[in-house]
Amino acid sequence: MEIIIGRKGTQRTPITDTTVSREHCKLTINADGTYTLENLSINGTFVNGNSIIRTVVTPDTILRLGANFSVAVRDLLPLQAANIKLRQAQQQNPLQQFAKPAVDPNQERYEMEFRKLKSVYEKYTADKLAIQKEAGMTNFYRMLPMTLMAIVSLGAACIPGLGALSPVIAVVGLGLLVFSLFKSYNGNRDNPEKLEALNKQFMIDYVCPKCGNFLGFIPYENLENKSTCNFCKCKWV
Repeated sequence: MEIIIGRKGTQRTPITDTTVSREHCKLTINADGTYTLENLSINGTFVNGNSIIRTVVTPDTILRLGANFSVAVRDLLPLQAANIKLRQAQQQNPLQQFAKPAVDPNQERYEMEFRKLKSVYEKYTADKLAIQKEAGMTNFYRMLPMTLMAIVSLGAACIPGLGALSPVIAVVGLGLLVFSLFKSYNGNRDNPEKLEALNKQFMIDYVCPKCGNFLGFIPYENLENKSTCNFCKCKWV
């Protein structure tokens, strides 16, 4: 079975990050339950921070696609693939599928802890949006001098006598250029580190309250609708 990962891929978790290609990488299931991961994009596929061309991963491996998007292999798999081990266990012990699950005395606590994840996801989304807005302002400062110089040049051509101010205009334009380069450099220098730190902290905080596994870059509302952990099958709501 092959799974194409990307914005137009066949994976379970939808991807909207623009740094992820339409068909970014490919997962192929192996006989031993591992997966062969193959990069298909010039934007790069990363495992443990290293760019890969082809490697073997497990369902718990964390991937980074493009510049920003990180996800566990498990969250990309179709539900059928995620349930293979469960079906194998039921085939080995047919009575297991009829057994009643034991009631976990901590279930109420898990439900309360799960609801706290809503604020975790909202904070992550707000912080990521702030970084993206900062990058947008950086691009604005980069374009500002050229825009102003174009306006002034047009004015000098249309307004008699304004051409005499060309030396002043040139000095002002140079000052704006230096200012924009400074703002652009400072804005771009820290953004990748900020985003990487934000993603790492989110992967620490956005976990199942019972088993502690990272739940993926999935909106809280989707997890609430699903109501069950993919890893330990704990019911949250």
